[in-house]
Amino acid sequence: YQNRYAFSGKIICGDCGGTFKRRKHYKPSGPYIAWTCSNHIDDKAMCGMKYIADESVKTAFVTMLRKLFFTKTEVLQPFVQVLNGGKDKDKLVKLKELEDQLEKNVEQKQVLTGLMSSGYLEPGVFNQQLKVLEEEGGRLLKQKDALSRRIGANMAGAEEAVKLLAFLSGGGPAESFDGDTFQGYTDQIVVISREEIEFRLKCGLRLRERLVD
Repeated sequence: YQNRYAFSGKIICGDCGGTFKRRKHYKPSGPYIAWTCSNHIDDKAMCGMKYIADESVKTAFVTMLRKLFFTKTEVLQPFVQVLNGGKDKDKLVKLKELEDQLEKNVEQKQVLTGLMSSGYLEPGVFNQQLKVLEEEGGRLLKQKDALSRRIGANMAGAEEAVKLLAFLSGGGPAESFDGDTFQGYTDQIVVISREEIEFRLKCGLRLRERLVD
């Protein structure tokens, strides 16, 4: 089951963003499995991307894995090092700075509220300054959330890259398609054209491979 349907929900159209569906096609030599963009099936005017053969995608995945196996020292190991280096230091320092600024922003609002309660500020001045502080706080919070997501993605990517590296180092190059391996290390396949697809791996690598009939 995994080998036959590992691609379900994973193949995305690079033209319209639709998801590819599994279908049975026919030719003189016999039936075969293909994947077609759901939007193209519904309306060819909506998407011009044509089908791709199931076996061609499997072959491309095996080819991609074999290339990674033979270049893991030059490609994957440096990638792991970049992710591990990128998740620390500068980003974490910047995150601490944003947290400090947010804390200071909260303190300023508390002081402002205290001055208003004590009658030292006119309501109009209070509202104006409070609005400035709230806008600044919102901006800082968005920056902090975005940076936190990037740090989390780096950490997750590094873990996935280490897993992939360990997998590739644990045996010889791939000889045939395995659905569990595909599911374990691949997030999506983006169809660039009928001749080329892009494997988006869970570790963050994006690797293009030619489709051969």
